[in-house]
Amino acid sequence: MRKIVLSQAIRYGKEDVNELESASIKVRKIYDKTISMLAQHVPDSVRKYWACPRPAQEPYSEGGEHGGTVFQKWIQSPSGWKCIGCERHYVESLDAPGGKERQGKREYVFHNGSLQSMMLQLLIWSQFEEISLFHPVLGDAPFYDDEEMEVISAYFVPTYVTPIPFEQSGKPFKKHNTRIPVYQELISAPPLLLHLDGEVLEGTWMTGVYVDRGHFLGLGPYLKNTDGTRTFMQALIH
Repeated sequence: MRKIVLSQAIRYGKEDVNELESASIKVRKIYDKTISMLAQHVPDSVRKYWACPRPAQEPYSEGGEHGGTVFQKWIQSPSGWKCIGCERHYVESLDAPGGKERQGKREYVFHNGSLQSMMLQLLIWSQFEEISLFHPVLGDAPFYDDEEMEVISAYFVPTYVTPIPFEQSGKPFKKHNTRIPVYQELISAPPLLLHLDGEVLEGTWMTGVYVDRGHFLGLGPYLKNTDGTRTFMQALIH
């Protein structure tokens, strides 16, 4: 059934908001922990494809503050909330090259969003599967602890560099045509029709979650239009 929204607002129940607040912070910590590990062990020639220079050079800190805002992309699937990727945002200085100003406010800019996001999803999921398979046998301290493994299992989706696992399991998947092709389990977002200024926009309902290190900053629901663009809406909590 197609969901119809008559205004620029999406309603969320308090339970959903509480879950997204808790889950987004845990997911952010896993992203940062993974980036920090990569920054220490991969050459610059590889690092540039998956991360932004600034966060990669920052040591991971459990209570670090404002290490760049992350915009996580969530879908409410039949099996619960799933995070399919993230984008790192920075506020460019107004007097720096490339800085922009709109209505007196600094503007967020995206950095290598799609490729970085898919590379992180790919690495996190491969580590998750490796730990799940071999940790009971090897007995070494895994990179992700038990709580992090539970978070990955609950909120991340399978992501690979080949479609074979999906072809073998029969699960639907999506190919991301980044510089390195990535295949991710297809989590269907609810269809959405948005009536806006006399125009009807058609697409899917996505939930953006803004989070910095250790702080949930709010929701940014949006209609993902059929051409890939976004129409953001207000989040109403009831």
